Amino acid sequence: MKVRYSLEAFALAFVLYTTGLELALVAAAIIVAATILGDVLAGLAGKTVGAVAAVVAAFAALYFGVAYTGLGAGDYSDYVGAALVAVLVGKHVMDGVEEASTGEILKQNYVALLVMAIVAVVREILGGGAVFGYEVGSFAVISSSYLNNYFGLIFGGLGIAAVDTIIKKETKCESLWVAVPAAVMAAVAGGDIMAVVAAVIAVVLLVSVRGKLTFSCTGKYFAGLPVEMISLGFLTMMLTVI
Repeated sequence: MKVRYSLEAFALAFVLYTTGLELALVAAAIIVAATILGDVLAGLAGKTVGAVAAVVAAFAALYFGVAYTGLGAGDYSDYVGAALVAVLVGKHVMDGVEEASTGEILKQNYVALLVMAIVAVVREILGGGAVFGYEVGSFAVISSSYLNNYFGLIFGGLGIAAVDTIIKKETKCESLWVAVPAAVMAAVAGGDIMAVVAAVIAVVLLVSVRGKLTFSCTGKYFAGLPVEMISLGFLTMMLTVI
């Protein structure tokens, strides 16, 4: 049985929306709601109707839920990020995974939400030493670098692997559905031409080594998307530092 949560949308959300716990909870809840709405409408009126409804609902809720609450960057990158994640929610609905019980669907989506929240707590603490604005301590490892997108890719890969381990489903999807949008967000978010160049080169390098990653000795829940997200994160980090 395939995964029933919106895999690619959650993977990109791990990158974009785990810089803070409040942001992660809002984004994850919206993805879950839009996914369920799309799946229900797909069953009633067809995949196209379900996918369109999911995209519109996810985009509107993410944009207003992130931009107008002050949780986002406050610029057009909020618009682009919401659009990219919404499209991936629609893709999930169009893929038309096989029937599953409502309990199984909810379980997988809630596990993804929970893991995303945990990743957000870890990144928020490492990036600023606080959660929800409350200081939890001062550590030598605290650095704002943990809030950068390349750490989002690394933690996102670990997060997707954790979700798939819990629900006992192997990830099978095209990693470029996450890698390319992550590169686009690097282009629109930072405004730093070197960050854009680093992101593009990292994607090209990832494509060139994916064959080796496919046959690498990773656990079955790390194979595919998780290990490729982690690899892309490290590649982007190294190129950015250089």
